[in-house]
Amino acid sequence: MKKTDFDKEIKIITLADGKLLGLELKSILYTPNKYRIPVAFADRANSADDTDKYISENYSKEDQEKLKHNDEITNEFLAEVSKLLSDSESEIQKLVKKYKSKLLDVDYKAPDNLRCITTDDDIENLSGYFVIDSNAIIDSNGKLLASFLNLDFNRFNDFFVFFTKYFGMFIDEMNKEDLRGLQIDELTDIKSIISLAKNVYEDSKRNIIQIQNLLKKFVDFLYGYDNSNEINSLTLKQKFYVFYEENKKELNNFSHKYYHEGLFNFTYSSTDLNNLNHKNTSELIEKLKKFDADGSKISNSYSIITDNIYTVLYISLYNLVLNNYAMIRQCKNCHKYFLTNKSNTYYCDNIYYQNKTCKDIGNQLSQKKKENKEPVYGKYRSIYANKATLLKRNPDIYSRADYEHWKKESSQFMKDIRNGLKTYEEFDKWLDKNK
Repeated sequence: MKKTDFDKEIKIITLADGKLLGLELKSILYTPNKYRIPVAFADRANSADDTDKYISENYSKEDQEKLKHNDEITNEFLAEVSKLLSDSESEIQKLVKKYKSKLLDVDYKAPDNLRCITTDDDIENLSGYFVIDSNAIIDSNGKLLASFLNLDFNRFNDFFVFFTKYFGMFIDEMNKEDLRGLQIDELTDIKSIISLAKNVYEDSKRNIIQIQNLLKKFVDFLYGYDNSNEINSLTLKQKFYVFYEENKKELNNFSHKYYHEGLFNFTYSSTDLNNLNHKNTSELIEKLKKFDADGSKISNSYSIITDNIYTVLYISLYNLVLNNYAMIRQCKNCHKYFLTNKSNTYYCDNIYYQNKTCKDIGNQLSQKKKENKEPVYGKYRSIYANKATLLKRNPDIYSRADYEHWKKESSQFMKDIRNGLKTYEEFDKWLDKNK
């Protein structure tokens, strides 16, 4: 493969009022399976040679004929669906029933889905293949940025995840010999890709960490818990402006590297447009009311093109501020960045230990801190300890039944306080009566 064969461009499409971010790019996908073949071989982005080879090696001739037959039936079904004048579920189900009866039974051996490398993988001992392929990534706006901020680029594993996801970022750092064994949409042994990543790792690491730290400071300036009153007196957009003005030189290295494609207009997908054929404006309006009553299917018809993933992350952050529906915060327990739409959320939903999330642990810690500062709670703990000691030393004076009864009632009182059903004042009076 030559450098000119590889399309480094990333297309950014904002969807659903800026809440979703769609990316189209070429990256390296990993699969631990021998060949990268999806269920029913419906993904035509695969190399035809790979698919044919997999089928010939894993299916009998009889099953190969059945697969061809099922492909033809599937194409007939899709053609009929595209002719429907509405997206009526009942009409589609009729077609499903009709064409499903024509399918032949085949034991599909292909994997249900493909997976990408994770930071927890034992990279050095993996076997399998990568494929450079065109991909669409759709995620909550800001989630890609949070994921980037959470990578530890001092670990090769974390860098390797980034490398395989945004392969185009590193093409210019490779020489002809590096690229000779690579082809678009063809299988490449994982060991070769690991070797390529190692070749650029040390030279790339410092720059990536610098940009990551810059974006962390940006996010913390916008959404940090401990900002000064001076900063928090500004609006979110004003904060963005201030940080940009103070860090313009560094941000301009990637914040300007994009161009627009398409029109500033709104449209529907080509499939949806078949349902909107009309003779006049009134008919179009009526069809829109039936077909897309809440306006959720319409999208903008322009996109932003860049060859720099940091530009994507910058635009993602800009869109978060522009739409102000969510924010990126740093978990006060695990210190990882996460997306939330609540300003009073301090902990993420990641599993911390023993199936408990940071949010579970954080809420417990907050409650404990709050209780420890409450004098009545201290009084409760003191009486609790005295009763336990009394039971241990003088069981003939203070019975276990009395102790368990007091413990149950006091515990219920604390639960009621946490649930807002009772107050510490009421508990204080109860403790005086039941010392």
